[in-house]
Amino acid sequence: MSVELPQRPEWVSRIKVFFYDTDAAGVVHNVAYLRLIEQARSELAEHLGWKLSEMKGEGDCPVVARTEIDYLKPARLGDTLEIQAQLSRLEKVRFWIDFVLRREGDTTVLVKARQMMVTVSLGTMRPRPLRREWIERWPELG
Repeated sequence: MSVELPQRPEWVSRIKVFFYDTDAAGVVHNVAYLRLIEQARSELAEHLGWKLSEMKGEGDCPVVARTEIDYLKPARLGDTLEIQAQLSRLEKVRFWIDFVLRREGDTTVLVKARQMMVTVSLGTMRPRPLRREWIERWPELG
């Protein structure tokens, strides 16, 4: 089944910060940002035609191989965060996603992150070629 891919390979998720994301002072834990980024990454994948239902069982799935993260300003309990996720580079089996986290309605950058993903077959856990339609749609990222 062919999916109409968007002009730009990006997505903005809006996620509210709850108690389980924070410490006693109401500041987001450093590790909680990884959960927030994972949600944004999954929403980006679906926006780009790679449905979560395709990633289970024996299917191909992106797995995190590297995460770089810069904590610039704290997010707090009750904040609604806008997480911009964007494909930034495509290779044969690897791809990179850049993330920028801000409070909704604010231009101040709270966190910047970058993840290197590797496409693997869940059945064999061996690398698989990246989705051909992505490479064809966004050749400038290669």
